[in-house]
Amino acid sequence: MKNYNLSRLNKRVQFGTVKTIQNPINGTSKQQFVTLFTVWYGEYTLTISNTISLTGTTATTNQLIAVRHDDRITTTLEAILDGVTYKVAGVSSDSDMNAYDVVTLTKVNGHG
Repeated sequence: MKNYNLSRLNKRVQFGTVKTIQNPINGTSKQQFVTLFTVWYGEYTLTISNTISLTGTTATTNQLIAVRHDDRITTTLEAILDGVTYKVAGVSSDSDMNAYDVVTLTKVNGHG
């Protein structure tokens, strides 16, 4: 995807993992998002027919974003954008110079 306009990368997304943190006072544990890195992103949309052919549905829990190519972004990560937590469901990579990746995010419901 070489024709994405750089000026559209005007929002920030945090990529990271969820770790179990234990409270040293009372011993309880909870899941907490830990940011590994942050990148600029832009919104990316597909036509309805493209969405149906790719996912088999028009799921509203999916979000597509465009980022500069970054090998650190994998499906093992989660992402927070606009205060909502998502799992990285897929990365359509383009490793050419000045290339962009399309990252598919799926909303995490409840506690994952």
